[in-house]
Amino acid sequence: MISGAWQDAVNHRARRYVSEDTWLQITSRRHHRKCTLLAEIASAILNGKDAIHGFVGSVAGEVAFLFGAGRVVKTFAQELTSRLPLPMETELVAVARALQVTGVFLCSLNGDDLTSCQCFIELALAETKETVGNLLTAAMNDWVNLGSYT
Repeated sequence: MISGAWQDAVNHRARRYVSEDTWLQITSRRHHRKCTLLAEIASAILNGKDAIHGFVGSVAGEVAFLFGAGRVVKTFAQELTSRLPLPMETELVAVARALQVTGVFLCSLNGDDLTSCQCFIELALAETKETVGNLLTAAMNDWVNLGSYT
């Protein structure tokens, strides 16, 4: 699955964002621990994004309350603002996914089984959740189209 072309592409992209010295250091020696750390950082970024949503929602609810809003308006402001996309949200996800892809790259360089690669596992779980969600949504509409989820 991890072809030479894929490795070359990751190698090329990552080198655009870090110094040559840093890239040489991250790709040298055993990579298992490096992957695990990259996975933990990516997870922290993604969890932090969710926490920021909750914080923004709470602030909006409190501001509404300070302006005399009742419970329903406060709750509405809190829920709406906690669920709307935030500036930089896409970029935070891109950073987390780039860290995970780099971790998969390091595991593949090391010759590790990808089912043991923490970055691969977390990417697969995220993708699987989305795919299952899409499948369930499709199932609510038309079961004939479920054949496309092979």
